[in-house]
Amino acid sequence: MNRPKHFAAAFATVLASACLAVGAAPGVTPTEILIGQDIDLSGTIAVRMKPLVMTADAYLERINAAGGVHGRRIRVVRTDSANKPDLTKQNVKSLVEKSGVFAMWGISGTGNVAAALPYLTERGVPLVGSTSGADSFYSTTHPMLVNTKAGYSQEIRRMAAHLKSTYLARVGIIYLDNGFGRAAFSSAQAAVKEHGLELAAVAKFKEDGSDIPQAVQEVSKASPAAVLLLTLSGPAPRLVEEYVQAGGRAQLFALSIVASVALYKSIGENARGVIVTQIMPFPWDRSVPLVREYQELMKSKGSSDYSHAGVEGLVLAKTLVEGLRAAGRDLTRSRLIEAIERLRDKDLGGYKLSYSPTDHNGSDFVDITMIGREGKLIR
Repeated sequence: MNRPKHFAAAFATVLASACLAVGAAPGVTPTEILIGQDIDLSGTIAVRMKPLVMTADAYLERINAAGGVHGRRIRVVRTDSANKPDLTKQNVKSLVEKSGVFAMWGISGTGNVAAALPYLTERGVPLVGSTSGADSFYSTTHPMLVNTKAGYSQEIRRMAAHLKSTYLARVGIIYLDNGFGRAAFSSAQAAVKEHGLELAAVAKFKEDGSDIPQAVQEVSKASPAAVLLLTLSGPAPRLVEEYVQAGGRAQLFALSIVASVALYKSIGENARGVIVTQIMPFPWDRSVPLVREYQELMKSKGSSDYSHAGVEGLVLAKTLVEGLRAAGRDLTRSRLIEAIERLRDKDLGGYKLSYSPTDHNGSDFVDITMIGREGKLIR
């Protein structure tokens, strides 16, 4: 007697699901959200990206096992950029047009983000987080880009303030001659001037590192009290090692992207004493809830090899999930951006994000650490 009602209800459910699928944004089905990520897995910054990816994936696996976001599992389609902007441009186009991803997430590399952003903006595809802190992505609010950490200029200003407070007034700069390095150098020039420091020497080096010895000699002969090494994680070990072996006595400073743990693993005690700015909470400080969560995720994967890059991966993943949750079940690309813009003091566990329609820079957190004995970081 109740069978017609039963069939009618079942038919209505199927019809509703079909309508939802037809009207949904690209990459969104009743059970899945497809996210694209183009990241360096084999190039000059791969050493920093691997722990980032490992942690991010572990968090998304946990979210999916608990039912996903509004009943949808998050599936990531990942491509390897090898840190080459031209390859990123191709990969992102393919992810959007062929794979049909809903949004992009966590693209790595300054030049790579720059290569992808015009296309993503034109297509209205959000980019939730990147590993770049270049000023060009922070000084202007890009409608489709959401930043999840402090930028390089904020790190550099923190360095300059530290130099001023410790009376290390004569400064040298060695920078990588690519999009990232030139932008960082511009920020460093401004910070040096702002804090009344003396720029004693400047040198640049090519991406292949072939002229690192010459750059080191050029700066070390000026005998600065401190040297800012504006480099990526790939060339960082050779740059530091060359400076130490050249007899340079300056205090060395580096940005968070050098991956301090990997730097020590590569060159050992030659890395000792390098001061590194960090844009994530200290990975060994269990008083921070985010760090406890990070350590638990790592342990679930059988690892206790903690790093700031790993914490950054967790922040990237949590920001994506929180944005999708806030956007609601009726998910569209524009609703995702609008939902993130409404986040105010969103606490990810001792690390807060705040956005608005005119400010897509979620955090200004910058810490200072030093590589100590046996590679242990000191605050």
